Amino acid sequence: QKKNGRIRHLGFSCHGRPETLKRFLDYGARKYAELEQRDPETAALFAGNNIMEFCQIQLNYLDWILQEAKEKVELLNEYNIPIWVMEPLRGGRLAKLSDEATEKLTAIRPDETVPGWAFRFLQSVPNIKVILSGMSNMEQLEANIATFEEDKPLNDEEQKAIISAAGDMYDMLPCTACHYCTSHCPQGLDIPEFMFMYNELRIQNGFITSMALGTYPEDKRPSACIGCRQCEAVCPQEIKISEIM
Repeated sequence: QKKNGRIRHLGFSCHGRPETLKRFLDYGARKYAELEQRDPETAALFAGNNIMEFCQIQLNYLDWILQEAKEKVELLNEYNIPIWVMEPLRGGRLAKLSDEATEKLTAIRPDETVPGWAFRFLQSVPNIKVILSGMSNMEQLEANIATFEEDKPLNDEEQKAIISAAGDMYDMLPCTACHYCTSHCPQGLDIPEFMFMYNELRIQNGFITSMALGTYPEDKRPSACIGCRQCEAVCPQEIKISEIM
């Protein structure tokens, strides 16, 4: 289809974990190498050395940690794959912060809007080429255009401030994925993964988490927890795991 002119640039969108993204990129690199050996003329139609020429990921200062976006960005940069951003404002949730968080940020950049902070954060991330921002009215469109008339990335201090604001925004479960709990679970449940999903659901009741849970067999889902609390006895964070499950 590239040869026929129907596809100019081939890319993909990914909500997966970094390890899933890496497998996909490795596959693309391998297929490109095979194509280069077999048909150099067609291989020359692709940018770089991967059949994938860009990747769209969910990226904002909240998901920098929560959705492991930092690791995904580092991986895409390692493979020299241009980044497209979806959910830069987390479905609008980052367009308005608490009064306390807003005051902290305003003290650092008095003329910057709350949505502007989210976009400036993205201006600080290397290799971003496209940012997809949902806008509901002309006012939001004009505000976004005004923001991007200038390139004003955040410095190190400002990046720490915005990441801190994200951490203060929601009461997250402090699971560190140490996996002590899994070795004590008689049901063999992937508890750290379910804690990750729980944090995601607390922020946004998204379809991705529901789909992810649907991939687990019935006997490996959170509902299979028998409430024995053996996992809680070894949890360094003292999370009430059985209640959450």
